[in-house]
Amino acid sequence: MEFETNTTDLPSEKELKKLFSQTTWASKRKNTDIKKMLENLTVFVTIRENSELIGFGRAISDGIYRALVDDIIVSSDNQKRGLGKIIVEKLLEQLAGIDEIFLNTKPELEEFYKKFGFNKVNTITMKK
Repeated sequence: MEFETNTTDLPSEKELKKLFSQTTWASKRKNTDIKKMLENLTVFVTIRENSELIGFGRAISDGIYRALVDDIIVSSDNQKRGLGKIIVEKLLEQLAGIDEIFLNTKPELEEFYKKFGFNKVNTITMKK
């Protein structure tokens, strides 16, 4: 397995759109919106193999109290190689010292995230 992880090399909106198009939750995102998101991004991880973007994850944070891990994605051809684990580990390294780190996930991924210290909480999540 030969790939490169990076926390300073932003992908292009077209590269990220290609990854997002493989999901149910982000496939309708527009290139212009992805570009704007990337312009404001400070915490992220990319994984490339032969220069091709095959994995991505990001977090939103105030840098001290709260962070939200989001958009963890590995291309469908490269799943089951441990890349999701690497993305989460690299994001958590960047978020070291943050009081609380949140994420939203599907029930079938709950066990995966528990390995990193995430636990299901009894709270009300509200969405607008």
